[in-house]
Amino acid sequence: MTNVNFDDLPYPHRIVSARRREDMKNEIDTLHADGKLADIVYHSYTRLFDCPMPEGYTESGSLIIAAVPRPQETVGFTWKGTTHWLLLPPTYIRYWEITEQVETLLNQRLKPHGYSATFARVPQKIAAARSGLAQYGRNNIAYVPGCGSFHMLVTYYSDMPYPDDTWQEPGIMPQCQKCSACANACPSKAISHDGFLIQQDRCITLYSGYSGVLDFPDWLDASWIECLIGCMKCQRTCPENRAYVKWIEQNESFSQEETLLLRSGLTENNIPASIHERLDRIGLIRFFGLKKLLEVLSRKLNLLL
Repeated sequence: MTNVNFDDLPYPHRIVSARRREDMKNEIDTLHADGKLADIVYHSYTRLFDCPMPEGYTESGSLIIAAVPRPQETVGFTWKGTTHWLLLPPTYIRYWEITEQVETLLNQRLKPHGYSATFARVPQKIAAARSGLAQYGRNNIAYVPGCGSFHMLVTYYSDMPYPDDTWQEPGIMPQCQKCSACANACPSKAISHDGFLIQQDRCITLYSGYSGVLDFPDWLDASWIECLIGCMKCQRTCPENRAYVKWIEQNESFSQEETLLLRSGLTENNIPASIHERLDRIGLIRFFGLKKLLEVLSRKLNLLL
């Protein structure tokens, strides 16, 4: 075990052995083989494991999982004289900036003991649920005490040994047993009334920018889409988020001229510097990549405005 003290880390966190990376891969393979994980979601997970662990980090080290409380955020787009503040879930704005901030905090504690940490590409929800940091809601979203689902999960490899971890069966929150608020609020009926595995290929988030521009299936009504990226219907109706649902912060805004340009379909080669700067400042370019982001914004702004 280790004598590194993480008690003053300002975020809820857990530590498990890095060998759990293989356990997570096996879990995803099993879910897919059993027909419980849609192909498009499975392939996004398998890409995480295509990359080897960074040099200097092995399965004899550890994984450190943290949950950073985060608000919903809005970005403003002016259209026909009105500024529309479009909602984004807590997980997109400044994702990499926050990830690097937490990594710095961890290394400040690890380096005096001869250890280090670096970002880990692993399934964040599985790591959080299996480590005991979070429990699943009926909507298959990770809930953390003190912030509900309004958080950003970040995980790091460390060369600090941690052999005697607690790796547990993932659980659904007891509060969900007699509650179906999220299932009732989901217009696509992706959420089951039993357990916490949802029908991923019916989840609005999949078609609402998270995966880039995907064709809407015939069953998806475009009026169901409300967020600039992703979807918040199940989280905003969840009783466990009652204390956090009004935590919304305004971010950048774009003029009518800029909104028109974004709607028309800018490319990497003709995006004005002022628009690029603001999209970069809020971290969306790093999260999605510029080409994918511009395609998503064009489609979504034409749909929502």
